[in-house]
Formats: sequence, structure tokens, C-alpha cells
Amino acid sequence: MWLGSFGTLMLRGFFTALFGALLIGWPGTSLSVLILVFGAFALIDGALMVIAGWEMWQGPARGVSLVAGALTMLAGVAMLVWPGATRMVLLALIAIRAAVIGVAELMIATHIDRHAPGAWLMASMGVFSIVVAALLLANPAAGILVIVRVLGLYTVVVGLLIVARAWITEARYA
Repeated sequence: MWLGSFGTLMLRGFFTALFGALLIGWPGTSLSVLILVFGAFALIDGALMVIAGWEMWQGPARGVSLVAGALTMLAGVAMLVWPGATRMVLLALIAIRAAVIGVAELMIATHIDRHAPGAWLMASMGVFSIVVAALLLANPAAGILVIVRVLGLYTVVVGLLIVARAWITEARYA
């Protein structure tokens, strides 16, 4: 997703896909457990975004990555500090995070060379993130199991796209 080192991208992709697989594997997860797991995931994901941003040399992508990472970490802290949040608050936080990340990915994809390795993957993740956010916000009355499954599928796909981008980037510069 973000420009950065091979190891950082691989680690981020692995944790993202693992989080999604856990959600898909246990769809009956209670809301309180989902909130705590999402909070922990957002802290790790946000920290990895900040690290990836810090590893960048310069340009608008660095600032976007640092800001998006900080916002993701704040969402994680909010989930851990207020675990009794309602389903609607959880849904809104997840959807807003996906929308912000999606817009950031599209912005970065349009600012880097269109022939850069994985630029199309970054743009695809941005569009996918925005679509998932719109779907979640369009049907807030959906059951928590639907939200868990959508979130699980979303994170598995994004995690695999991050891993693919890491491999493509590494292969080009190896």
C-alpha cells in the first residue's frame, strides 16, 4: 500500500491478511472482542504505516503515509479506550478509516509514476477501500456478522495486495 521497504510491506501485508483470516474464521466473534482485535490491529497497522512513511525519502507520499498512520493509530486507541462503543460507532470508525486510507492510496497512486512497480495495485486498493466504506455506511443496520465478514474479506484482499506490491517492488529493484 505505502511506499517503503520490502520487509515493512511484507510484515504489514501479513498482519493485515492474518487479521482478515481471523475474522472470516470466527464470524461469531462478539462485538467487544472485535473492537479489541480491531483496536490492536489498527495500532500495529498505523505504526507500520508511520514506519513506511519515515522510510520514504521525500514527496507528498511521505506526509500522507505519516498522517494516515497516525490517524489509524488514533482509531486503534479509541477502540481500546472505549470498548463499550456501539456497533454504529464501530461501523463508522471502520468505514471512515477505510475511506481515508482509500483516498490516501488514490492520491499517492496519482502522484507516483504510473509505471512505478505496483502503482496500479495501490490505486486498486484505494478504490476497493472506498467501495467497502460506502457499502458499510450505506447499510448501517446490517448485522455484526455481515460487518465481520465484509471487514474480514476486505483485510485479506488488502493484505494480499500489499504482499504482491512488496514482491513486485522488490523484484524490480533487485
